[in-house]
Amino acid sequence: MMRKTIVTGIAVAAVAVAGAAGCTDDSSDQAPIATTTTSASMSERMEGAMSSVQATASSAVNTAREATQNAINSAIAAVPIGFESGSAELNAVSDVTIKAVAAALKASDNKVEITAYAVNSDEAAAEALAEQRANAVADALAAQGVDKGRISVDGTANPSDGVNVDQADITVEGS
Repeated sequence: MMRKTIVTGIAVAAVAVAGAAGCTDDSSDQAPIATTTTSASMSERMEGAMSSVQATASSAVNTAREATQNAINSAIAAVPIGFESGSAELNAVSDVTIKAVAAALKASDNKVEITAYAVNSDEAAAEALAEQRANAVADALAAQGVDKGRISVDGTANPSDGVNVDQADITVEGS
């Protein structure tokens, strides 16, 4: 929603600038200055203006995506989204973080990927549990009003060292 407002505002500003560039001041007593404008130069100016608008819009979208990711990271750092060991059931304190993450996501239209992990000597069992965990987070976010179409899940079995397998990660992908 915020991205659409920013992009619309930028587009309106670009149209106003392009329109003003073609205006003259008829109140002057001086003879008009002869100018020649080829369609190529007007086209080039419009192309330049559109390029500038696209760059500004892209920057605004990236800033909004980063703000959403920062809000999610802060919530997860304060209270990680976690699971009971060997289970796909969210632990009791994860509800607070789910609500904070949902609020950040509802303020944007970004898509997110939920990554959950599991460890088991049986690779297929670890993969299944990791997928169930990621889906549990997706379901909890959907229950808080986040469109499930914006959520993708990834279950990772037996991840590398340094990963807390009883916690989920959320990455903002863009819109």
